[in-house]
Amino acid sequence: MNRYTPSSVSSIRDKKIFFDANILIYLFGYGTPTIANWENQYARLYSILNKQNSKFIIDFIVISEFVNRAIKIEYKNYLASNNITEKDCKYKVYRNSKDGKDALNDIYLSVTDDILTQFEVVEKSYSKDDLISMCSVDSLDFSDKAIAKICEDNQFILLTNDTDFKDVNIDILSCHKKICI
Repeated sequence: MNRYTPSSVSSIRDKKIFFDANILIYLFGYGTPTIANWENQYARLYSILNKQNSKFIIDFIVISEFVNRAIKIEYKNYLASNNITEKDCKYKVYRNSKDGKDALNDIYLSVTDDILTQFEVVEKSYSKDDLISMCSVDSLDFSDKAIAKICEDNQFILLTNDTDFKDVNIDILSCHKKICI
């Protein structure tokens, strides 16, 4: 298990980097700017990885998380910009409204025109044994366990900002100091 930081990224030239959904959220402009400025840190890291011919990898789980998080972020932004509460406009009402459909269309364009043009999509069939082993209580949610399994099986380096992964026995690249201690 190796931990890589932006300062050690040259040592992983030409490697396959599996992107977690949180990184896609930062890179493709969803969410609000963070105090730690993760958006710019990961944008610089992405540029460096791109210049050194790293291969960018995602899967269905990451795309699903990206789309679901992005539309919920857009929903929260809609509530704030219209000075209304969740009680005034439920999520599913927003999602099915013109504004929600427009937001979802923009998110899908990010997926089709930006992400899928730059990333290789991998597939994983999970066996019964895989699923049984993932049914244990630990720091990872179920989707994160699936991502860890993909990275482990394929020797991908996971690019994430999620500290839940800090003790997972896979190679990780992160700007987050708590992951790369």
